[in-house]
Amino acid sequence: MFVEDIKNDFYNLLLGNRVLLLVHYDVDAVCACKILQDLFKCDNISYTLVPVGGISELKTAYEENNEEIKYVVLVNCGGTIDLVDILQPEEDVVFFVLDSHKPTDICNVYSDGQVQLVYKDDEENIPNFDDIFREDEDEDVPDENLQGTERLEAVVERRRERKAWEEKRHTLMFNYTQFSYYGKPSACIALELAVRASRCNASALWAGAVGCATHSALHLRPPAQCLLDAEPLNRCLHTQRHSTTAHVVVEKDAWLPLYRWWSVEGALSHASCFAPKLKLHASSGASRLRQLLADMGFPLQQARQAYRSMDVELRRCLLTALETAAPKHKLPVPTRATFLLQKPHAQPLAALDTVYAIMALIEHETLPKAEGFQKALSVLQVSGENESLKQGVSAARKALEAVARLAHSILSSRGLLLAGPFNYFIVQEGTSESAMVKGPLWLGEAARWIASATSGSKPLVASSPLPNGQCLLLGLPPRYDEEPHNLFGAAFEQAAQKSGATVILDYVDTSILVLPVSQRTQFLDALTALLA
Repeated sequence: MFVEDIKNDFYNLLLGNRVLLLVHYDVDAVCACKILQDLFKCDNISYTLVPVGGISELKTAYEENNEEIKYVVLVNCGGTIDLVDILQPEEDVVFFVLDSHKPTDICNVYSDGQVQLVYKDDEENIPNFDDIFREDEDEDVPDENLQGTERLEAVVERRRERKAWEEKRHTLMFNYTQFSYYGKPSACIALELAVRASRCNASALWAGAVGCATHSALHLRPPAQCLLDAEPLNRCLHTQRHSTTAHVVVEKDAWLPLYRWWSVEGALSHASCFAPKLKLHASSGASRLRQLLADMGFPLQQARQAYRSMDVELRRCLLTALETAAPKHKLPVPTRATFLLQKPHAQPLAALDTVYAIMALIEHETLPKAEGFQKALSVLQVSGENESLKQGVSAARKALEAVARLAHSILSSRGLLLAGPFNYFIVQEGTSESAMVKGPLWLGEAARWIASATSGSKPLVASSPLPNGQCLLLGLPPRYDEEPHNLFGAAFEQAAQKSGATVILDYVDTSILVLPVSQRTQFLDALTALLA
């Protein structure tokens, strides 16, 4: 069931109780978690925080931490599965679910109150209760007063009605579950809670801004929806109290990841929204980049310097120069209204840069996952020196460089293969890039780069190696930047059944799975036949 009042029917119930906080490993979840942590601290709510990477980790985390716990808050996990069936909780345990993954499991929607969904997305076309659930009746036992032929006809009619109901239910559920997609960022919902609780400060605003930027940067929501998601945040910015330590603003900025921490040439070369359009993987790619810089009026020597060391006038005219030169090179609009964190005596920090820094810590090459998660939370602090941010930015640059090398290698060596209805590529084990794209966040970044370089009109499947002879597989929908509803969740499940492959469907995003490398070919063959 859905929560009607986010403060009274959700947050106020947590006051004075110990809470189990289960948070998924993704950027939006980290941002929502940061806001909730600050709220809990203000109101002295004791809690246990456990990050989870999938359904099995969610189940383990609950089993190991549910002692004397009556309230469980799940952030970006649990919404798409039947929580009560999987976790088997005591009857007095209540789950509050804040999950941007859609569609929401229908059993959670019509729970009698044990599962409380904190937010209802207007996009969800949820079937009616009576069309999905029906009391079991003995269809062979009609009215006792009927005899003979009438009794037989009544039995036949009941069976016909049951069959018609089941066919309708099947159609409704297929239409409801055939696409996976993302709803409003959970961080935006958490920010609305902070506003209702009169706890909205620069820290909450910044976490909300980064969460909102995540869905735009990673193309998880259509552009128009991203603008709507940001409206409540924009209203909060106008009412925030000016701080001497940190202030969140909206300004037009270059949509270039990490350019303030890089050089202009480096940022352009590793931006998945620009580099593929310049075809930097081709032999003439470098000359096209130099021509773009020349059209911007940026000498190579300046463009290759660290942004902080560039000529002041060139820094001031960067946005105008990009906007002027972009149309000639058929590039997307290079500037957007962007959330920035402004601090005294420091360069502005873009929410976009923070998204990539958190991504890099969540899927760090060497850090243990739990440690990376804690550092990702620290990236969002708005006051004082932020060593976690610096570490995240450094790791993000390294990851973007690996993604660029991987994309160039695949595109220039014809590593992008056609399987009829979709394209696919496989990251080879042992390559220097394979360690960087072993998780879905950075493999997804590589997939978006390659799809953008090839017009993106076909669905794309990407695979990278995992330990123990397994591999990761994820699906990217066609024209992902315009309509990111993903058909691969349902398709993967059906292909697994048809192929007989030993598939692990453990990710909360159903368009991601794990399977043995030895069975990848047969799985892709079944997927090809299914989508043909």
